[in-house]
Amino acid sequence: MAQFSEQSESFGCDHTDSLAFINGREALETANYGLAVNNFTILIERHPNQAQYMFMRAKAFLGLCAFELCQKDLEKAISLGLAHPEVQDLLSHALSEREKRGTNQEFKPDFLALVALRRNYRLHSLILSVDEALAESNFALALKLLDLAERLVDHSELSSDLGFSLGKLRAQACIGNHAKLDALKVIDFHLNHAYAVGRDDQVRRFKMLRSQAYS
Repeated sequence: MAQFSEQSESFGCDHTDSLAFINGREALETANYGLAVNNFTILIERHPNQAQYMFMRAKAFLGLCAFELCQKDLEKAISLGLAHPEVQDLLSHALSEREKRGTNQEFKPDFLALVALRRNYRLHSLILSVDEALAESNFALALKLLDLAERLVDHSELSSDLGFSLGKLRAQACIGNHAKLDALKVIDFHLNHAYAVGRDDQVRRFKMLRSQAYS
């Protein structure tokens, strides 16, 4: 396993990658499999062709008794060229466990929680990518990523910090993309909503964004 860890570490090309890899590896070593899946999912979203991350997430899925997901990650890793004996052995074990348990597989509680959190992992990854796009002044890309992120948000979450954060990011992207009217529509929507739900902190934030849009 050491060679996988060393090799994977070299793939991290920025702070987000390095942090996700370190946290994922530590979570795997301490049997915190849900957290491990979270971190390796972030890495896979950012580097979909890195087989090492697939392999490490597969190990976390195995720990959660999510054998089908483990199998899919291992098969993907092999298709990307990672045909090490350890990968083949893990795939054989996952297939064996799936066959033994059949369709009535009882997942560990951590896995049931993981199913509910998978949307959050996807959102987190998208928001990180939006932040990077804004930092690089790639406002068109930021808007496309926000379109994807907002599809994952339920209407009931508009009053949450998540809803307001996405609104702030969209307003910033619109301002940077010279779409002033679009920015003001987003700002006014969230500003009115912040007033309605008594979020004074968000009222102040969106007032500042409105001033920025007019400047």
